[in-house]
Amino acid sequence: MLENLNKKQKEIELLTGRLKDHEHLMQHEVTDLKCRSMRDNLLFFKIPEEKDEQCEKKILIFMESKLRIENASRDIKLHRVHRKGRYNSAKIRPIVAKFAYYPDREQVRKASKELKGTPYGISEQYPREVMETRQKLIPIMKKAREENKEAYLRVDKLFIDGREYKSNA
Repeated sequence: MLENLNKKQKEIELLTGRLKDHEHLMQHEVTDLKCRSMRDNLLFFKIPEEKDEQCEKKILIFMESKLRIENASRDIKLHRVHRKGRYNSAKIRPIVAKFAYYPDREQVRKASKELKGTPYGISEQYPREVMETRQKLIPIMKKAREENKEAYLRVDKLFIDGREYKSNA
């Protein structure tokens, strides 16, 4: 009977390991799907919030005035624009803009260099789990750049001198 119990316990341990592997794979796939659904989005930070505002109009005007993109309100098409999160009078919520065309999104993202020295900011939108990973990698990226190495983030992966960075942890 003890031999039978040991055999069953090993079967359960094997199944548990398989389930954990499957769960990890499923979580990775869900994160990938979230990233793909946010691929056409940009976040706009520190744009003053007003009661009954029209976020789409506000963002298009922002693109023309602060990013110096001519005719943005005529040429750039947005699917949906809204504030992120619940209203809090003590904070300015970021605005999420979903672009109809990826090249428009990239034009705006690249024009964000115009915001240097202003309180405004623009960034790509990623799921929470990707943002947590990026926050851990940013100090490593900055250190590599200080050492005159080419370092950049691509979603949740860090590349230093063309090679993917792998942590020892």
